[in-house]
Amino acid sequence: MTEFAALTHPGNREGENQDSIGWDTQQQLWFVADGMGGHASGEVASRVVKETLLAQAALVGVPAAVLLAHEAVCREAQQLDPARGMGSTVVTAQIQNRSAQIVWVGDSRAYLWRRGGLQRLTRDHSYLEMLRQEENLSETALRNQQGSNVVTQALGMGTPDPSQANVPLRHGDWIVLCSDGLPVELRDSEIAKTLAAHSASPKEAADALLKATMEHGGRDNISIIVIPYDGVSARGTWSLPGFKSRIFEWTAVLAGMVLAAAIALAWKRWTK
Repeated sequence: MTEFAALTHPGNREGENQDSIGWDTQQQLWFVADGMGGHASGEVASRVVKETLLAQAALVGVPAAVLLAHEAVCREAQQLDPARGMGSTVVTAQIQNRSAQIVWVGDSRAYLWRRGGLQRLTRDHSYLEMLRQEENLSETALRNQQGSNVVTQALGMGTPDPSQANVPLRHGDWIVLCSDGLPVELRDSEIAKTLAAHSASPKEAADALLKATMEHGGRDNISIIVIPYDGVSARGTWSLPGFKSRIFEWTAVLAGMVLAAAIALAWKRWTK
């Protein structure tokens, strides 16, 4: 497999970097955890998530390991009084059988970069995402809303229900994982533009995304993992929105042309 790229940076925010990133190449597993809470609590929460996933994912599977991480963060919060109420988001990607299984809680994200097109694979568990769905707001309108950092689910808080997506992969695809420090600063179109400019190298792409995020303010911790897929393409591969419809439209046009030609030929022979 082509070398993946992974980095985490505190950004321009004061204090410790509360993000944690990790991977298990034997299990083809990568993840980003974004901690939250009081002084040092977020850093503890994301570290607990990282340790739990690395210890448990191979034994019980990623979705179950994510729930075990939630329980572990809750236990840690009970033992460390200053960390009560701490939590962490998480987004994971595991590549198996020519597909990427994405599991997430919170607003850390996964994207698919395919043939110059970017598609978000996750839907944020956040107040803003609820607004977007209920009121059909544009990205610009969402950025002007208050409460942009309020998540509706997190590990260590409440009863999280991890979401999942299974994405058949094509040779040359990239999976991009990130904490919300990236999309807070860069629109999806800006992320796509940066990836396009550095599509020859996952490391160069990750570095360029970090640089662009910092230039836009870098107000939060920033974590980015770029995972290239150079395996065999899956059959029946999921496509970017609109791609299937365009294939269907052209197939229908061609089928119509063939049918018309056949009818014309038959008519010509019959009238001879």
